[in-house]
Amino acid sequence: MAKFTHAFTLFVKKRKKPNYNYTGILRTHRFYISYHDVFNDQSPEKAVSENNSKIVFPVRFTEAILDFAKELDGEVVKVQKVTPPRCKYSYERPIVALPSEVAFRRHLVFTLTISTHRKPTRINAVRNLVLNNLNAIFLNILSQMALERYSELRGSENPAWVWYVLRVGRAVKTLYKLD
Repeated sequence: MAKFTHAFTLFVKKRKKPNYNYTGILRTHRFYISYHDVFNDQSPEKAVSENNSKIVFPVRFTEAILDFAKELDGEVVKVQKVTPPRCKYSYERPIVALPSEVAFRRHLVFTLTISTHRKPTRINAVRNLVLNNLNAIFLNILSQMALERYSELRGSENPAWVWYVLRVGRAVKTLYKLD
């Protein structure tokens, strides 16, 4: 079995009120991503089940997120079929393992950036930017900024704390003119 350093999973949380622009589970729930550290001799499934997440935020375009993880040599370790309480729809909850710290940071910046887009037209531009054009030092700064904002604001009473984390993705969009 390959050695993994990070894992992530996609899960849903209930919306405060239904969004009638969507059908299915997206009408009443919103997808979130949760990143976890995988320690020595620990399986990614166990790391995700321990609920010691490194960062959690809402996401869009879940298929693009999974495809990008595969491009970074990530591996889908397990897929669970989940039905939320009092919901007639179910979804597939993947657990994906990432092979290195660099892959984790690239995936985090990619996910933060595409989660701020409303339409999927620029996903390939973001993919090429994160894979080929971002300097490793700048990538490290961006991802560390998001992690620090999350650790400072996660217990906050301000309901908009998550948008402070997503500002890192908006900054990348603005800096590279991906709007």
